[in-house]
Amino acid sequence: MLLLNLELEKEKAFEQLKQPLIFTYLDEIDRSVFSQIEIELEDGFQADSLCRSKLLKFEKSFFNIVGEGLIDRGSAPAELQEKELIGIFEKGEIQKTPLKQALTIQEAIRKINASLSPKDSICNARFIAALTKHIRPNALYNDSLTQKLVRSAVEDILTIEGRIEKGEAIIDKGDIVTNSKYKILESLKAEFAERTVSATGVQWSILAQVSIAVILLGLLMLFVYLNQDRLFNDPRPITLALSLVSVLFAMCSLAYSSNEISIYVIPIGIAPLLLRMFFDFRLSLFTFIMLVLIIALFTSNPLEFIVIQLSAISFATLYQASNTRRSRMLGTALLVFIGYSVIYTLVSVAQNGNFGGIETAQYGWFAINALLCTLVFPLIYIVEKVFGYISETTLLELGDSNQPVLKELAMKAPGTFQHSLQVANLAEKIAAKIGGNTVLIRTAAMYHDIGKMNEPQFFIENQLPDNNPHDDLEPEESAFIILNHVSKGIEMARRADLPFDVIQFIRTHHGNSHVRFFLKKAIEKYGEENVNPKDFSYTGPKPKTKEQAILMMADSIEAASRSLKSYDRETLDKLVDDIIDYQQTEGQFVDAPITYKDLTEAKVVLKTSLRGIYHQRISYS
Repeated sequence: MLLLNLELEKEKAFEQLKQPLIFTYLDEIDRSVFSQIEIELEDGFQADSLCRSKLLKFEKSFFNIVGEGLIDRGSAPAELQEKELIGIFEKGEIQKTPLKQALTIQEAIRKINASLSPKDSICNARFIAALTKHIRPNALYNDSLTQKLVRSAVEDILTIEGRIEKGEAIIDKGDIVTNSKYKILESLKAEFAERTVSATGVQWSILAQVSIAVILLGLLMLFVYLNQDRLFNDPRPITLALSLVSVLFAMCSLAYSSNEISIYVIPIGIAPLLLRMFFDFRLSLFTFIMLVLIIALFTSNPLEFIVIQLSAISFATLYQASNTRRSRMLGTALLVFIGYSVIYTLVSVAQNGNFGGIETAQYGWFAINALLCTLVFPLIYIVEKVFGYISETTLLELGDSNQPVLKELAMKAPGTFQHSLQVANLAEKIAAKIGGNTVLIRTAAMYHDIGKMNEPQFFIENQLPDNNPHDDLEPEESAFIILNHVSKGIEMARRADLPFDVIQFIRTHHGNSHVRFFLKKAIEKYGEENVNPKDFSYTGPKPKTKEQAILMMADSIEAASRSLKSYDRETLDKLVDDIIDYQQTEGQFVDAPITYKDLTEAKVVLKTSLRGIYHQRISYS
């Protein structure tokens, strides 16, 4: 016997407890009560025409408030207090409402009194006195309807007499899953789980599901370690990813346990779209795959859930990966809706063989999901503040030459501004070739020399011909001014509230290299034994990331190329080789994850770019 008598009685008792008590609303009671109130006040109104004119407002408040239903608690059974919901039966429909929101007579009187104008206190007192005397419940307990609904719910409980023997088929392949057979299968599932727990004391299915979820989270961390080792050393990326997974899993769990909303309304696509703003799409997609698999473990149709979520959101994330501007998010949201709708329709037709199994309400949930995905942009600001990250969207805004700091740089040090533009172009090309965050490096290049605004005339790109102020200074004084532009730049960047990642480029773009021109000049003037090289060295640190190493190369090459007397191919190629080889020999790249292959490819990009900048032109004179 699948459901033992004891279990059946438990289910019946549960259905009886769950079924709300039904109260029938009778509007004729309200009309009768108001007629009695009018008669009560008739004599007083004959002497007071002002109160008679106020009666219409009182009548409106009366019917609006008592129309919500005043339940007759005295006629209801004792278990009323154990119910969370009651039902108000009116015009053939039952409206369920929480018991704690059902009005008592005293609450109705207070609400009506509060709705009256305080200016009419004398009239109000008459109204309330008559109301208190005549008001009575207008929603009476309907025992027959309540019991009818209880019996209907109990009848829906499947009772199967007999015994299912081992090996006996409950449903064959190709059979239609009727409501009766579905209940048998659900009952077997529940019975099996209950017997397993009672026999072993362990809920093995839950334990297995949790174990799988832990393994999937471990795979996520392993992926970060193997593919984003620089990020793994920083706990913030995995903290952000796990936080998103946890929050969205909790939201999906609540939706799945509710009968009111669909699990597809939860915008789990926020996870990959938000992570894409800070990391590459591989990390964002892998995190999303792990999230979908974990949630699918606890859904009733995991295969359908996985197919719909991965197909719809992965395509939207790849679309977003090519452009992170805010304007593209509206298109991404539209793509989320279209993706969900198309994949759901195809999956439904594939499962049912026709369009009859499609639930049109799902398209509404998909639309809400797509709209909620636009919350990515408010969340970007929160993540930037909480985790200290900087998104590509914010970097694009900072890289705009109309930013106050860059406008000031263009005015005070126009040569340095043009130098920064050229460095940004060179660095972006290298990053695109050997890998790196092109948006970050371009923005950082625009700000790397802002410290030169302090004394722009001491830097060659801002000097006029035959007007070099270093000619009147000692080598160590000149070196101090040149070296000082890094610390000044950091100070200016902090005042401008630039992100930490951008400030790090200002700090590392010279590493701990020497100001070789003035060091050589000092040695020639004072002798090598009388010169301390540290007085002519930047304080560093050396570049820590591939992007910082790229900026160092592009900055040095662009600056040195301005002093060439000849711009033929051989001269430019030799310049690139000499400077990068010197930086490598000096150990400037030892702390950065950059390979020999990367350096070789960077040289090719720089040589090609410099030839394009300094190509010979035809004279038209």
